[in-house]
Amino acid sequence: MYIVNLYNIRWRKKYTQEEIMAATGLSRNTVNRLFKCQYYDFKLSTLETIAKFFNCKINDILIEVENDK
Repeated sequence: MYIVNLYNIRWRKKYTQEEIMAATGLSRNTVNRLFKCQYYDFKLSTLETIAKFFNCKINDILIEVENDK
């Protein structure tokens, strides 16, 4: 299973969630979910948008974790 890990990228780049929402057009709910580092079924377009914002690849924001099941 993969989770999105934006916490370190956000702090390295010094962006707030509000700045990310304004620049990407993503909703507050989506941005909050992205920063929780929990599994959520994100659309590929959402991952592409956030990767483009941070000028990185989608692989840079995904982390493989053990499935809890």
